[in-house]
Amino acid sequence: MRKHASILILATFLALFLALATTRSTYAHAALVRTDPPDSTVLAEAPSQVRLWFNEPISVSFSTFQVLDLEGQPVELTSIHLDELDPQLVILELPEIGEGVYSIHWHVLSAADGHDTQGYVVFGVGSGADLNTAVVHEVQTAVPWTEVALRWANYGLMALVIGAVVVVQLVLPRAQRRAVFTNSYRPAYQRILKLARYAALGSLLVGVGLYLYQLSRLLANLAAEATWLGTGWELLVDSRWGWLWLGRQAVFGLLAVLLGKLEQRRTIGLGVVAMILVGATAVLQALNSHAAAVTSLLSLALLADTLHVLAMGAWLGGVASLLVGLPAAAAKFLPEQARQLRKEAWRLFGPVAAVAVALLVLSGLVSAGFQVATPDAMLTSFYGQTLLTKIGLMLLMGLFGLLNSAVLHARVAAPLARLLKKPEGWAPFSIDKLPRLVLLEASVGLLVLLATGIVTASPTAVGPGYLPYPDEKQTSTMTQSVEDMIISFSSKPNLPGQNIFVVRATSHRRPAPAEVAKVILRFTYLEEDLGTVSIDAQEIEETSFRLGGGYFSLPGRWHVDVVVRRLGVEDSIGSFEWVVPPTAVPEPVVLSDQPLRPILLPLGLAGMGLMLLVGIILWRRKQNKTRIEAVLAAPDSLVGVK
Repeated sequence: MRKHASILILATFLALFLALATTRSTYAHAALVRTDPPDSTVLAEAPSQVRLWFNEPISVSFSTFQVLDLEGQPVELTSIHLDELDPQLVILELPEIGEGVYSIHWHVLSAADGHDTQGYVVFGVGSGADLNTAVVHEVQTAVPWTEVALRWANYGLMALVIGAVVVVQLVLPRAQRRAVFTNSYRPAYQRILKLARYAALGSLLVGVGLYLYQLSRLLANLAAEATWLGTGWELLVDSRWGWLWLGRQAVFGLLAVLLGKLEQRRTIGLGVVAMILVGATAVLQALNSHAAAVTSLLSLALLADTLHVLAMGAWLGGVASLLVGLPAAAAKFLPEQARQLRKEAWRLFGPVAAVAVALLVLSGLVSAGFQVATPDAMLTSFYGQTLLTKIGLMLLMGLFGLLNSAVLHARVAAPLARLLKKPEGWAPFSIDKLPRLVLLEASVGLLVLLATGIVTASPTAVGPGYLPYPDEKQTSTMTQSVEDMIISFSSKPNLPGQNIFVVRATSHRRPAPAEVAKVILRFTYLEEDLGTVSIDAQEIEETSFRLGGGYFSLPGRWHVDVVVRRLGVEDSIGSFEWVVPPTAVPEPVVLSDQPLRPILLPLGLAGMGLMLLVGIILWRRKQNKTRIEAVLAAPDSLVGVK
């Protein structure tokens, strides 16, 4: 046991080393996608408000926005509030400001996943404004190792709780029914449930650590008069993150009590409640993960993340639970009897582990479809590289699991035996080597959980920065005929940032039904849900209108509506599908820049559907077999009454 413990300790220190070595600077989760006025623009007149659009809903109560003038003096804002219809749009009401250069420093808390991020926007007022003189502060973007370590501990303890409940509810009862001696696995039950109870208590402590860490991050950003007590209470009762944290702590507290009762006396009712609470932990984890920030197909993203957590816990936590619990059951038996007890439990855990691994892979495919934009994003982004590392570790762990199955199941070892021309009944290792193989599997599992912690602490590889460079070249002008109007639209230089938009609107009827009173431009970004910006164009000639600004703030596909308004006549609306290329030279394609979601989502869902179908078929076969055995055991029941 000392040797086994030293391997686990070595794996733990290796995981900690990787946590520190792989922590690097990265961009945060709630990213600023565009602003009005746009970043790095000079305005002729001072704006009355600044609008900031983020890619996730924002908790304004725990966010700060500071406007600094050229001397670094703060400008007192009139108000800061969210848009009534868009929780991703923050509106800063400005007082009257004069000519000069201004910088807006923002530090926001995502209402979706509880991560904070920061940055700044610069704009000028007046023709003499020099944006290079703006006052800006260094933006910290590193993922702290403390967060990675807390997340690693969180996932590890959660996996232990989930795996322990799965083992005591699904594996050991079946093994006991096949055992010769009554209560053969009773010591294993008690040790595994004790392990799970300690893991639940440890999860409560890790939860406190996560809370204090989150609070310290907020206090470092909020005003100096903010206090630990006041801000801490507000974080709990006035934020989505706080309510989810309270729910998490309550569930783990209930589990700690329930597992203690199960340790003393096992009942069906307590076991069912434990399974429900285990499912609740996975749901709460999903609600506070990257999946919660998905803007489309949110329910599917949350379901995939929930299944992923449950499958991970059933596999990794199940391995650790049996590794800890079975020696206690085998201690009071002779060597051969102890060997048989261990073998039977591991044999019955095999199908559970196989289902968990399959579900882990398939739910991971669905989640990757939401979190990684393209194959190139997978290869070049920190998130994608860490995810690939996690996949590699899972494959290694799966290899150890396959070797374990080959030791326990002759059918699994048979193909390899035929390939190596070994005799029937051959196994790659003896049954006595099984504990060491399982220990290696559990040690690699520590690294898998570490990779999970790093992935969840890092920003996903989606968004405008990962869009493929457009193949088609956007024409300089597009024209449409709408009712009696001929509407043309053009954008120059047609790059992200400042553009000049020109609209020409003329009627082909003579005389025209009415003069054009106003032209309104509506900009909608199609790559992500950022809302719609509507702005009036300025008339420069009788049929020509012009608008300048950074309304094409991001590269990619845009939808532009040109609304021509005339008195006494229904609006004529021209709709244009527009492509804005990136400003940078396109990066060479490494593997592919095509979207992954249309591939991964159907593949993962089809696999899970197939799993469900196979499960239903096997369940029906088992039911039919049970009925036949019952009939054969009582043949007199088939004899009719004469």
